[in-house]
Amino acid sequence: MKTAIALLITMALGVVPLHGETTGQPPPTPAQEQPEVLTRGPIHEAFAEPVELEAQRGLVAPTPPPANIVESPPEERPAGRQFVWVPGYWAWDSERISYIWLSGCWRAAPPNRYWVPGYWFKTEGGWEWVPGFWAPVASPQEIEYLPAPPAIVEVQPPGPPPTPDNIWVPPCWYWSRGGYVWRPGYWVVAQADWVWVPSHYVWTPRGYVFVAGHWDYSLVRRGVLFAPIYFPRPVYVHPGFSYALSVVVDIGMLQFSLFTYPRYSHFYFGDYYDDVYIGIGIFPRFECERRHTWYDPIYEHDRWRHHRIEPDWGEHERREYDRRKADRDLRPPRTYSEMEYRQARMPESERRSIQIAEPLSAVVADKRTSQRFKGIKTDEREKLSRDAANVQRFGEERSRWESTSAGPQAVQPRKERERPVTPPTERTESVTPPAERKAPVTSSPGHREPAAPSVDRNPTVVPPQEVNLDRPERVTIPNPPIADRQRGPGIFRKSPPSRPADEQRTEVQRAPRNAEMPRDRDAPRDSR
Repeated sequence: MKTAIALLITMALGVVPLHGETTGQPPPTPAQEQPEVLTRGPIHEAFAEPVELEAQRGLVAPTPPPANIVESPPEERPAGRQFVWVPGYWAWDSERISYIWLSGCWRAAPPNRYWVPGYWFKTEGGWEWVPGFWAPVASPQEIEYLPAPPAIVEVQPPGPPPTPDNIWVPPCWYWSRGGYVWRPGYWVVAQADWVWVPSHYVWTPRGYVFVAGHWDYSLVRRGVLFAPIYFPRPVYVHPGFSYALSVVVDIGMLQFSLFTYPRYSHFYFGDYYDDVYIGIGIFPRFECERRHTWYDPIYEHDRWRHHRIEPDWGEHERREYDRRKADRDLRPPRTYSEMEYRQARMPESERRSIQIAEPLSAVVADKRTSQRFKGIKTDEREKLSRDAANVQRFGEERSRWESTSAGPQAVQPRKERERPVTPPTERTESVTPPAERKAPVTSSPGHREPAAPSVDRNPTVVPPQEVNLDRPERVTIPNPPIADRQRGPGIFRKSPPSRPADEQRTEVQRAPRNAEMPRDRDAPRDSR
């Protein structure tokens, strides 16, 4: 009797479970306290990022990011020396009002480029994101910080492409001999396996960094992208918290729900179909045709690739977006657990339609994929961990050397202005026949900067004394941990195409000081 009473008292106090054995393993951790694999969110910047046509101040988060997570490298890696491991970082999620972890990725480094990781920078309003970028490998390794370039207004092509295999490259300003020189847009011949990333600028607290145009791998050839993860705060507060990555994003499915957050310099994927996201600044990727503040090289490449067999591919993209916006059941799942739940209730033949992510082990075992994998030995895994720590340290060093500027002018962002927006029905109208465009000036040896066009194209040079520009700064940086160090095509990759001729011209043609800035005077304005 006493034993029974004691047992009842113990149960009431919660010492012994009411059901099952009185001894054994504890119950599982509540789902709310476990990491949650996401099938929506930002895409790692090193894997893909939009091109800001007007480099500007970035997204600001109200709280500082947590300490970096120690990622356990996966047991398999894609075969090929061009693939490098880029560790993850924290990204701000305005819906959760919290940070989520953008997992590391296997990335085929763009030829002769190294990765400069982004970082969170403390400002008066919170913590601001400074984007990462792929910079050219050089000796010595330096980064040049420039004053703010003038705004770009004339973004649209002058008319239809000269041939179906041409892709429009937007204009850009180049710094040369103490001033900015206007380089107009041009047509580049599309390549099946390569994407042309146009020249652009990246804002930093120290000044603006010029990122020269370069060829990059097509999206499906870039490597392996692991899914982002939400960690409840109690999980990662302990320093040195480690997590093993295992779920990867299906790159093929990725392109069906791809969005752009230009201000954050990130692509997003998954369910961002509600109007509220446009209010935040997350746009469906085809909006780059109308809102001329960013350029999407991946979208332009996809449009060219699909146009050959589906001429109205662009309109099809818009229709699919509208369908998913109107019908929530057509949208992709938001978490990996939701995806598994929905798949379990679908016929097996339809499950693939919502499989936006899957275990790496399943991808490795799938012999239908063109990508081959190989196991990672213990010593290589240890080296990957050390390299990842070096990348994070490199990002911290970057934040320190960019935190001090030689002058206030270099770090001032351009003021917000009205931007041209092209209505969908007008985006292909011809303005000037391509045949009437004047030939740019030819190159002269010994100078490294691209050129402005000839005087009869009315180029614009902004002299330093007219806009009170500061002198550029050059900073010698440490040896970058992530770089494409191959020389020549080798046996693992094909050489990229040659640089477009319009990017190789180096002679600078000065324009009259009173020349007007090129602009599209008839373009409608963005009401934002």
